[in-house]
Amino acid sequence: MWLRCLVVFGALATGVVARQSPPWAPDALPPVAAAKLAASLVAARSHTQHVWRDALPRNADYTVNAYIEIPRGERRKWELDMRANARAVDRVIPESVGGFPVNYGFVPQTVSYDGDPFDALVLGPPIDGGTTVRGIVVGLMYMEDEKGFDSKVVLSPAGADGQPLHQLSASERDRIGEFFARYKAHDPGAYSKVPGWGTVAEGTSLVERTHAFFLVCRERPGESCHVAR
Repeated sequence: MWLRCLVVFGALATGVVARQSPPWAPDALPPVAAAKLAASLVAARSHTQHVWRDALPRNADYTVNAYIEIPRGERRKWELDMRANARAVDRVIPESVGGFPVNYGFVPQTVSYDGDPFDALVLGPPIDGGTTVRGIVVGLMYMEDEKGFDSKVVLSPAGADGQPLHQLSASERDRIGEFFARYKAHDPGAYSKVPGWGTVAEGTSLVERTHAFFLVCRERPGESCHVAR
C-alpha cells in the first residue's frame, strides 16, 4: 500500500495522472446523448448543406475545423440552432462575469457526451461568429458541468509556416480556465469545474472519438453507444 501511494504521488507530481484518459474520456456515448444526436440529425434534415452535419472535422493537413459560435469578448451565449442552420442567442452572460475569453465553437460532424457537438476553443483575436476556421490542436481543457463530462479541444490558427500562431501558455490556461470555472455561477442548478488541462494528443484523440460517436451512434438512439479507442 505504501509503495502504491508513492507511485500515485509521483504520478501527480509529474502530471501523469492528469493526462490519463479514462476519467475524462469515456468510451461510451450515454443514451441521452445518442438520442439528442438523432434529434439533431432530424432537425437538420431540411438543409442540403448543414454547417454541423456536412462540414469535415479534419483536413488533409491534419488541421481541425471549428465553426465559431461566440467571438472572443462576447457576452451573448450564441449556439447553433440545428433546425435553422444558424446561430441563435441562448442566454447572456452577466456583466459581472464578463465576456468569453476565447473564441468558442464546435467541431463539425462530432457529438460529445452531452449530445451537443464537441466544443472547440480557438485562441487569438476575436473571430466573427458564423465563420469556420482551420486550427492546429494545442491542448485540451478538462471540464465538467451539471451534465457531466464537457471537455473542450483548444486550437490555434496556423501561420504561413504551418505552425500555431498562439500557444496555450500557463497564463492563457489560467485566464481561460478561471472564466469557465465560474461562468455558470448565476445559472440556477448549473455548475462548472475545470480540473486541469490535457495534451495535444488527448485533444486530437477526443476529436477523433467524438467524430466516431457521430458516425456510429446515430444508428442507436436511446442506447449507450461504445466506440473503439
